[in-house]
Amino acid sequence: GPDDSYFVWKKNGQKMKACITEQSHMLFDGRVHVLSWVKDSVSENTEYKCSFISEVGNTTSEVRITVEDKDSAGQDGWTKEFDMWRSAISEHDKMMQNWRKTWVRIFG
Repeated sequence: GPDDSYFVWKKNGQKMKACITEQSHMLFDGRVHVLSWVKDSVSENTEYKCSFISEVGNTTSEVRITVEDKDSAGQDGWTKEFDMWRSAISEHDKMMQNWRKTWVRIFG
């Protein structure tokens, strides 16, 4: 994460400004671990693109969310998958907070 780095989120090609969360964590060697995610709800098929831009280089990730009927048999599977992702993000956040505390104790 160079100092000049930033994220650009797009939803269906339109730049987003709301619902975006960013976190950065200093690593013990002086580098920075940077995360960004979007909390949003959709009622139709939606494409998200996340670009990480810096002087050093750029990269873009994209995902397409496909909305199915509420009565669809896949709804239970989607709910379970969403819960797994939410749990993974929560666990990652806890891990990064613990690492930050450890780094401050050791290197602070």
